[in-house]
Amino acid sequence: MQQLNQKLGALALGVALAGLAQSQAAGLVNVDIYSGFADAGGGAPYSGLVGSFTSPDIMFATDTGYNWHPFSMGSFGADITGCIDVPADGAYTFTLDSDDGSILLIGGSPIIDNGGGHGPTVVSGTATLSAGKHPFEVQFFEDFGGPSGVDLTLPAGVSYTSCPDGGSSMALLGGAMLLIGSLSRKLRA
Repeated sequence: MQQLNQKLGALALGVALAGLAQSQAAGLVNVDIYSGFADAGGGAPYSGLVGSFTSPDIMFATDTGYNWHPFSMGSFGADITGCIDVPADGAYTFTLDSDDGSILLIGGSPIIDNGGGHGPTVVSGTATLSAGKHPFEVQFFEDFGGPSGVDLTLPAGVSYTSCPDGGSSMALLGGAMLLIGSLSRKLRA
């Protein structure tokens, strides 16, 4: 019985780790889509979460030919979050291309304000960053018809990475531990 418990535990942990690896490879950027938003700045504050997904990057204008309408929404707000990895201390220039409004924050500090209602517009901003991981947020909204999308162009050497808090990692590992405990109790019964 103990051998069976160990095998089931190992299997559950293996499934959780495989799921973690797949989710991290599939998308390091978290995207939350909202039905409620402001027609200013990047659309925050948001309300009415419609759905969420992950993406390997933020190229929703380019990838869709400025026809980005997640969950078939004509008007929406998007709160896009994740972490970037900076290779060395220095000044880095980021670029936001959006229709309508977008704002880039790194570590909670505003770097680019491409906010408000407008057609496709490119704005750049520079941040002085230390080497390592930094959380970022792109606030975006679409509300006036026509083209829709947002791209964040990262500087050379900067890349998307998993966040140090391990949010999704911990959730998957926690789920695996619950599964192991549940299976173990059922086998003892």
